[in-house]
Amino acid sequence: MLRESIIEEWREQLRSPSGSLTTNAPMPEQLINKLLEEDISFKDKLSFEEMAFPTLSGVLNEITGLNIIAGLQRQSKKDYLTLFRAIRFPTYKRMYESIGKSGYATSNYEQERILELYGRDDYQKERSAITSNPIFWTQPQERVVDGLPLFSLVNDALQIHYSFRGKQDFVALAGLHIPKGLIESGAIKLISNSAIDLDYKNGEQDFEIKDFVATDASYKFDYPALRAQGIDLHEIYSRGLPFNLSVAQSMGIEQETFLLETYRLPAGELEKLRTNSKMLKENAYFLHGIFGDQNIFARQKANHLPTKCYKVSAR
Repeated sequence: MLRESIIEEWREQLRSPSGSLTTNAPMPEQLINKLLEEDISFKDKLSFEEMAFPTLSGVLNEITGLNIIAGLQRQSKKDYLTLFRAIRFPTYKRMYESIGKSGYATSNYEQERILELYGRDDYQKERSAITSNPIFWTQPQERVVDGLPLFSLVNDALQIHYSFRGKQDFVALAGLHIPKGLIESGAIKLISNSAIDLDYKNGEQDFEIKDFVATDASYKFDYPALRAQGIDLHEIYSRGLPFNLSVAQSMGIEQETFLLETYRLPAGELEKLRTNSKMLKENAYFLHGIFGDQNIFARQKANHLPTKCYKVSAR
């Protein structure tokens, strides 16, 4: 499945500046070593089943991968809330962990990278110099949340980690199905948070989500109700969601794991979608946010889409 050169490709990508707006620094070497620790024997313990998704109509079918995003977004279950989380640098070892012990909570070490940068003396000195100047007042920081980052949209989960990504890459995707009873009872809480804020600990804009709707096919967020309150769901974190898959399963939480082969979109490729607003509204269930937000500190325009999708399971 993975090409032989991918570990060294990832290592080179991780040693380059991230490209993130407020943390444009490489991944620390000790975290690179954790991410890329591989054991090729795990390959024989995994099975990969390529998934086929229906083609889309019109201009949607002209952009490779949109049908995969749409198909994955439909992976819902009645009486379950479905959320997604990307697992970057999916070595065979990390994929095996993602369907075993750590599951959806397999770390991308991104928050650890951010905290390491924010704790450096040179960073603090430079930031202090900026914030002490009344012309600038603040130097925004990426949020570090006290919980597991999750997403309601497949595309958001895929695009959030656009840093350290090659033109042709691999990303694993965990799909969580959480029984609605765990949410309605308060056993699991979901909080919307800003991606970038005044400082990485500032939770003043955090908002506990309590608006949901049940349909014949799923249990989902009540997006119109949330948007009426000024909440356009993007980044979410959980409280009460176990970081151990076996514990989660004992609570009735189910997980599916996918491996995506991705490519970098050519510049301007998405603009052809803007010509049909009716089509965009009809397909907002998976296209919402694909153009990014006018707020540069929120969503970025989609820049990677999948070419193939495999269902990953243990042999």
